[in-house]
Amino acid sequence: MTSNTESSKEASSSVPRKQARTFCLVALIVVTTTFSALFTVYSINNKGALANYKLHSPSLPSDYYVTWNSTTITHASAPQPSSLHGHHENGNATTVAAVTTVVTPLEDLVKRLLPDPYHTHFHFKLRTDLTTNSETNVHDTFRLYNLRREQTAEATIAKVAIEGATLSALGAGLNHYLKHVCKVELTWSGHRFDQLPVVPPLIPTEAGVDGVVRASFVPWRYYMNVVTYGYSFAFWDWNRWQRELDWIMLNGVNMVLAMVGQEYVVRKFYENQGLTPKDIDDFLAGPAFMPWQRMGNIQGAWALQRNTTFNNDWIDSQWALQGQIMQRLQAFNITPIMPSFQGFVPRKLPEMYPNSSYVTASNWNEMGKYSQVTALLPTEPLFITLSQQFIHLQRTMYNDVGIDLDVGAAENFYLLDLYNEMQPSCTEPACLKDISGGVMRAMKAADPKAVWTMQGWFLVHLYPWQPAQNEAFFDGIKQVNEGRDAFVIDLNSEVMPVWERTDGFFGTSWGWSMLDNFGGGQGLYGALPTLLREPFKGYQQRAKSMRGMGITMEGIENNEYLYQLVLDIPWQSVEATYPDDYPPAAAAAKHGAYPLKQQALSGKTHLEEFIKRRYGPDHTTPAMLEAWTTLSQTVWDCRTKQDSQSKTFLDNAPRLDMVKHGFMRTVMWYDQNKVVAAWKQLVDSTETEQSRVRRRRHSVIQDSIEAVIMAAIGRSSEIASPMSSSVPSMWASAISDWIQDTYEHILGRFNPRSYGRRDIVESSAVRNSTLSTQSELLPLNVSSFRYDLVDVTREVLVGVVLPGLHRELVDAYEAKDLNRTQAWGQHVLDVILDIDRLLSTHTHFMVGPWIRDARISAKVVATSTTATALTPASMNQYQDYLEYNARNQITWWGPHGQDTLADYASKHWGGLVKEFYYPRWRIFVDHLVSAVETGNKLNQTACLSESLVKEIEWMKETTCLGGCFADSSLEARWRDDPHTTTKYPVEAVEDTVLVVQDLMDRWGLIAMRLAKDAKPVRNEP
Repeated sequence: MTSNTESSKEASSSVPRKQARTFCLVALIVVTTTFSALFTVYSINNKGALANYKLHSPSLPSDYYVTWNSTTITHASAPQPSSLHGHHENGNATTVAAVTTVVTPLEDLVKRLLPDPYHTHFHFKLRTDLTTNSETNVHDTFRLYNLRREQTAEATIAKVAIEGATLSALGAGLNHYLKHVCKVELTWSGHRFDQLPVVPPLIPTEAGVDGVVRASFVPWRYYMNVVTYGYSFAFWDWNRWQRELDWIMLNGVNMVLAMVGQEYVVRKFYENQGLTPKDIDDFLAGPAFMPWQRMGNIQGAWALQRNTTFNNDWIDSQWALQGQIMQRLQAFNITPIMPSFQGFVPRKLPEMYPNSSYVTASNWNEMGKYSQVTALLPTEPLFITLSQQFIHLQRTMYNDVGIDLDVGAAENFYLLDLYNEMQPSCTEPACLKDISGGVMRAMKAADPKAVWTMQGWFLVHLYPWQPAQNEAFFDGIKQVNEGRDAFVIDLNSEVMPVWERTDGFFGTSWGWSMLDNFGGGQGLYGALPTLLREPFKGYQQRAKSMRGMGITMEGIENNEYLYQLVLDIPWQSVEATYPDDYPPAAAAAKHGAYPLKQQALSGKTHLEEFIKRRYGPDHTTPAMLEAWTTLSQTVWDCRTKQDSQSKTFLDNAPRLDMVKHGFMRTVMWYDQNKVVAAWKQLVDSTETEQSRVRRRRHSVIQDSIEAVIMAAIGRSSEIASPMSSSVPSMWASAISDWIQDTYEHILGRFNPRSYGRRDIVESSAVRNSTLSTQSELLPLNVSSFRYDLVDVTREVLVGVVLPGLHRELVDAYEAKDLNRTQAWGQHVLDVILDIDRLLSTHTHFMVGPWIRDARISAKVVATSTTATALTPASMNQYQDYLEYNARNQITWWGPHGQDTLADYASKHWGGLVKEFYYPRWRIFVDHLVSAVETGNKLNQTACLSESLVKEIEWMKETTCLGGCFADSSLEARWRDDPHTTTKYPVEAVEDTVLVVQDLMDRWGLIAMRLAKDAKPVRNEP
């Protein structure tokens, strides 16, 4: 959950005119005074001490003002005027964007991310008249070209000029330069900016006199799902947010959900309604679960030792963080989708307004008292009143901290999800029409510029959303301004496209989205052919109402290529990709338009270019490209219509029958033989002469494992020919002893219950010296390459090896064969610990950073609404409360274990596998062995009960990751305990490359055999 973050460098700018200086000074004083009065933050330093510091958001950063041509001063926080019906369409727009000349935010981004030689290499220029000769790609045009030396102030330096119709276009243009000229890319798993050429390259001459020109075929490119704020963003600090906002800007995203800290406004809103602190505390969810409270799914917080003081302190600190996020969004001119009055209210509110009508929402996922939220009907006059009050209060509270939500915006987007995974209170078309019409009228009464933004996820449920109900719902929206003021995010367009069965949402503006995962699942999964085809199909749909495109994953940092592809697609030429539908004609006659010289989108080329940027063009081998081609045709070519990755056996409670179909199925759709072969290609591509010598012994060991297993289960005829010629004579005796030990082990002389973790043969010094000789030849030290090695190896071990071993284990149990049951049980436990070892080599696959980030998010903000003075001891309890939230979300997802949502948000993270999943599997194996020994059947209930005891122990556990408060002995005890210090590391434990090679040597041949025995689900054509 962590990424390396770059230090922020704010560049100052000069303002030549006295009037401008005065304006800046007054604004600076006002905002500084406001923030200083509001926020004093207590935080944790790296040593665990309690430190008092002021939040450094009060003064306006230098990117709020800039000098351009020594004449024009413009406030960077003024968002670009926008309209769903003519947003930045350059020459074709019905709404003309106001002239803005602020480019300093882009210059500062360059300084944060790129080496020094690039800081002055770009000449950014905003040109609102910039357009193309295209009839489709008309939004946010950018142009890249080389400035001749005589055109620059530095006569001896050539620069790259980046022109854009908007700031978003400039960001996309900069990213185009980095990706296609410099061959580097910023992704969640890393970048290669340290490998950029020392001398910044220029645009290739083949681009021609016009340079490179691109434009988007949709006005809105958006990012985030409401629940991403739980599964990924929950405990981020400003440094991590700044890195993400830079990534957003580079990818041309111009619309995001702005959900951080909204409980600060909600709390004040209900205080104004006369509710008590307890009434409000019983309504607001815990830090890791706030997204679901925002949508009316849950209410209240659960914890082993709940303390609402901590919840309120955390809410205050999140509001302070939101101030920084909103400042940067406004500096980048990125449109925020703001919260609105949702209609879901505390249980006590009806007592304040008894004359209005309320309903009780669904018992979402059997959450009982933590669900069944009280909802005010949108048809009630009170709904309009409270909507007006909420939006006015929100605007005022942002103004109080120097953020004007109305400056320059033609439209203000507000999120309201009425029925997220819940049944509506009525299903008659007329009633649904009244409800949606009521929401629309309330929102417009609160803000005449309001656009109702909703996630279309509720419409994927066929009951009650039949054609009549669907159309009636949108007819209600059309009662106000003919439906022009709504925007639907079709959340899972790649699998469950609602736009297809609603005729493009009956003409309401909508966006095509890729969801790809639930709960932040990490499995390799995608529908790549669909991604390459369906967005264009949606754009060409007869209603012509597709106005956006984006990514709406529940959790980030997985399947990175697919997300980058979806963000790239809006910039692909529709006319070049579908030339028969768009013959060249009148478009070329547009005055001042630049030609859009662009090839049709090629999936193969796009993927290969991504991999080369990821690993480095000179380090990417044909075998690597072939491996990813194979993976793109297997794991990323799911045609079973399943809506996300398959859930793995690893992170499900173990049972005899673990095959599950339907939602979150446990069967794999891909050809496992091909995936294992691709894995082998990737691992073999790390091979050097040194590693070949080191690995000879391991290949013989694996052959021996296979031979002994086959002999033990009576399948010796399947044993491959021994590779005796490759065995150095010096190892012969050791291998003979090892084979005997292995045979004894498999015959059950070692009980699985006494299993201990294997020692690692190579020392860190050996590993480091080996890598240093390899790094010049291959991309072994590139973070993203290591990430991919872990990811693909993880997929094989959890998707092929573990299910195959489980299959053999169950067969042995059903045959009442004690030796085989012990042997296969041991191998199940072996591979689980090997998975943990693998994951612990990369910080993106470790639970330690997730827990650490939760604990260090414990901050106290002294504001006018709270004056809590926490002691060091209570601060430690505050951290424990946040750690519980972090642990609970990725395991139980609720107040009780083994309930409906248990393991929904499970993760393949080092530390979590060893400490949470492994004990469950060990208990399962023990019970199987005992059942065979005693001649009884497996008692699944007893197995689950024993596992629950272990889960409760884990849930109660606390750490000192990030530092502890209270007395120093507490931290010392945790630090000095050799067991706890290795449970949840926050840095890589071993070297990824060597561990992956070891695991290939240990499990490679077994994976190949198990893959042959697997029965994949047949893909649909």
